[in-house]
Amino acid sequence: MSGPAINWTDASRQALQARELLGAPDTGLGDLPLRHDVRESWKRSLAHASAVEQPAVLSNERLRLERERSELQRIWPVFEKLLVPAATDANLLVALADAGGTLLWVAGSNGALSQAEGVGFMAGADWAERSVGTSAPGMALATGSGSQVSGAEHLYERAQQYSCSAVPIRNPRTGQVIGAIDLTGGPDAIATHSMPLLQAAVMAAETQLLLPGVGVVADPDYLDLGRCDGVYLGSLPISLRHAEILTLLAQHRDGMNTARLVEELFERPDAAAEGTVRAEMVRLRKVLAELPGRTLTSRPYRLQWALQTTLGRLWDALELGDLEAALQLYSPGLLVRSQAPGVLMLRHRTEAALREMALDRGRPQQLLNLGRQLADADLLRAALRELPADSPARSLIVAEVQELEA
Repeated sequence: MSGPAINWTDASRQALQARELLGAPDTGLGDLPLRHDVRESWKRSLAHASAVEQPAVLSNERLRLERERSELQRIWPVFEKLLVPAATDANLLVALADAGGTLLWVAGSNGALSQAEGVGFMAGADWAERSVGTSAPGMALATGSGSQVSGAEHLYERAQQYSCSAVPIRNPRTGQVIGAIDLTGGPDAIATHSMPLLQAAVMAAETQLLLPGVGVVADPDYLDLGRCDGVYLGSLPISLRHAEILTLLAQHRDGMNTARLVEELFERPDAAAEGTVRAEMVRLRKVLAELPGRTLTSRPYRLQWALQTTLGRLWDALELGDLEAALQLYSPGLLVRSQAPGVLMLRHRTEAALREMALDRGRPQQLLNLGRQLADADLLRAALRELPADSPARSLIVAEVQELEA
């Protein structure tokens, strides 16, 4: 979502004043007259180094390898199609940075590319905050939010001739930030339409990431519980029972004995339940044999590698207060067919925490989406309170609330 319009004239004046005050003995970083997000970026940047220098640049061979390894190579063509032609016409550059801040691709007119190379804005360059200080791509990666930077707001002096807007890109299954897309150039880079344009392109790119990728290897240490076509450990489909066992063992890193697993897996365990668990463990070990290095021990049963699950990552996001990431990870289909008491407890606890955080800090669309997913009238009413009085969605939401409460 776009924030309030920025008065760039005021922002430029404040940034110039801040640069004059920077380093003065009686002025702290918290006192600098900057926009809040820019001031915080200056603090983070200067915590790494007192001086900001030209960024390091990868060799051509290293850049080639980084591109081949990155999942971003699947979506660069989306940005080439949606952003590059218009940006080139406006003498702007489009840059795609990985999660570490390295610009893997930069595109635009030959003249704009050549000029930007003079300040180190080029494919292979490191534009993270720790490298060149405040910039839109560096800020977007550091905060997980769309960012805009103009002129003197850049700490790197040679970058002050540029303005830039950037939006983070997330893995749509995990919510993890995997990169950022950036527009850099003159005033058009921070024009009113720039952020919506980038956000729309990112939505298209993240949708592309949901499609099967040729030659892309799924993470073998991630149990994906959110897919509509079943549960996958990496690229390996697994049964519901094995998904339940792995979810519980990932939650209990110290391990679980057979009796505890029976309690967590069976609603009404019988005399044969312990034997059933042992048999499932034999089958699970055969499945894991396809993934070298992924084993589990007995007495107690314990995973011998660091397995991450969708529920685990969702809970991590909640503990960090990252509602946006938690909502992207959540799906009503998370092990929805499971009747295992331990899994149901994890689901209910996670959904309750997600609901409370949404009620506390959620935006209208977040409240609305989660309210519909959980069929929760309180969340829908909270969305109504946040929506403008003239929103066309209000009558529909009122009808949904009435239906839920009927």
